Amino acid sequence: MSELNPERAKMLGGLIEKAREHFGRTKKECAAVLGVKPAEYSKIESGAYSVSLPQLEALALFLNIPMGYFWGSEPLKSEDELDFANLIALRHRVIGVLLSQQRLRSRQSLADLAETLDMDEALLKSYEMGEEPIPYLHLEQICRQLDVSVNYFLDDVHGPLGRHEAKQKLERQFQRMAPDMQAFLINPVNVSYLDTAKKLSEMDVAQLRQVAESLLEITY
Repeated sequence: MSELNPERAKMLGGLIEKAREHFGRTKKECAAVLGVKPAEYSKIESGAYSVSLPQLEALALFLNIPMGYFWGSEPLKSEDELDFANLIALRHRVIGVLLSQQRLRSRQSLADLAETLDMDEALLKSYEMGEEPIPYLHLEQICRQLDVSVNYFLDDVHGPLGRHEAKQKLERQFQRMAPDMQAFLINPVNVSYLDTAKKLSEMDVAQLRQVAESLLEITY
């Protein structure tokens, strides 16, 4: 058997290293997934160890990357890093505004709500100003008093959490589908059919009737 291409082995090892670092995984974690010693895993990334296809598959699953990445047909997912400190500070202010709005809708003064909750009025005001973080369990108590769900205070659909929740929902729905339906959805050839289905779902009854009549005319 001819010798393996050392340049290709080094390139493949570099791709593995890049993916691991991209997702913040350690060599020790990847070695454990592959069932090899950390020293052997280091040789994989340097190109000195011949990695097998099942091992590449395991790494793809562990790092949540497409197999096509290893042969250059698909890139790594690039997501903007969040500034969590600023995000949390902003969310505290937004929740404070929402709290104030809901209190006014319920026709309760700051003093009345503070008294009902058996808390200091100044603390409640600092909540509404976004100056003081509201402990989650305390927020639950406030929600019960204002007759509103905690969901009212959640990040909206346009924020990072909203996008995260939408993605999680899509993944759960996909996993509940039958294997043949999953295969249909991920096949690029079927994109045109899905696009047509989407357009049909947006039509009213009259438009759908017109489409049906046109199909009948073509058939007959």
